[in-house]
Amino acid sequence: MLKIIVAILIVILLITTTIGLHAKIERKVTNWLELSRLFYFLLLTASIVHAFLHFKTQFFSDILWIIFLIIIYMLMETAFRLKRETFGNPHLTTLLFIFLVLALGISCWWI
Repeated sequence: MLKIIVAILIVILLITTTIGLHAKIERKVTNWLELSRLFYFLLLTASIVHAFLHFKTQFFSDILWIIFLIIIYMLMETAFRLKRETFGNPHLTTLLFIFLVLALGISCWWI
């Protein structure tokens, strides 16, 4: 069940981040950023719950997964900040999209 929740959260995060980074109005960029943050923290909470449930068997891989999610969060915040201050960075947007798709693939294998 947790695997399905994590996969759905990553797909929603991918959609909200993509729409937010392609929005033309700063207010809409900010609204999509708030939604992306909400779904990101739900994803992080589900990952921490998974780490507690499988503490003895998968602790090292869970820690690596959480570190990977923190890197995605830093990329997401940087991409949205650049989008709000300037016109954004297409290379960073592409990198963030690739990392989110990679996270979706890893999450299907991980849990």
